[in-house]
Amino acid sequence: MKVLIVIMLLVSTTAFCGDILVLKRGVRFDHNAHQAEKVGICAVCHEQAPGRIASFGKGWAHKNCIDCHDLYKGPTECIGCHNRA
Repeated sequence: MKVLIVIMLLVSTTAFCGDILVLKRGVRFDHNAHQAEKVGICAVCHEQAPGRIASFGKGWAHKNCIDCHDLYKGPTECIGCHNRA
């Protein structure tokens, strides 16, 4: 029973994380839109486990996000993610 509850908690907190996260420097991250590209492959960004990305920061984002944006034709110029408005 305890295992079932843990699994349900993990699914409820990760599978339905469709929020728009507001990050530093005006970056608005639409988690739902990014999940559509990599359905069910959380480990692409979440190296260790679903949830907060342990090594996330400017260097991580610039390397991983831009590499992925190159592959999937997302924005690669600064203004594509960083909105000053």
